[in-house]
Amino acid sequence: MAISNRLKTIAELVTPGYRAADIGTDHGYVPIYLLRNGISSYVIAADLSPGSLEKAREHAARAGFLFEPETGSSEKLQKNGIECRLSDGLAEIHPGEVDAIILSGMGGILMDRILRAGMEVVQTAKELIVSPHRDVELLRAFADEYGYEIAQDLELTDKKKRYHILKIRIR
Repeated sequence: MAISNRLKTIAELVTPGYRAADIGTDHGYVPIYLLRNGISSYVIAADLSPGSLEKAREHAARAGFLFEPETGSSEKLQKNGIECRLSDGLAEIHPGEVDAIILSGMGGILMDRILRAGMEVVQTAKELIVSPHRDVELLRAFADEYGYEIAQDLELTDKKKRYHILKIRIR
């Protein structure tokens, strides 16, 4: 599995040991990279598209990282691996469930909307890793509005395209 420089950079910004959610995961490459490189032991791969989520599930299974919790189990499970969830933004992520939230591969307007709609989840996380295709200033303004720190503000070129990546510390 080849991963682009942009996705590798995004994954490597996640603080080691943090549980992560990759929102809009598409193919699931970032969650696989996080586990394969020992950055995270548990990642939620979330996507609104059933087709994309199925691709992510197949890739996670092929890599040996697929985690599928048993339904109806009242026991607290030790979660390790990649759990795939059909989710509109942060709607299916529970407060306190993850430490890092990753948003990439969409515009800043949509990212801003997803974060604002899921503030109860955002406020219990420790960091956001965002890489909007455009309107990066909206994410900087979001961080400023809530008093979050922009810990890293990167620009990189990957496959002749320019990308912004922000690491935002929540607390």
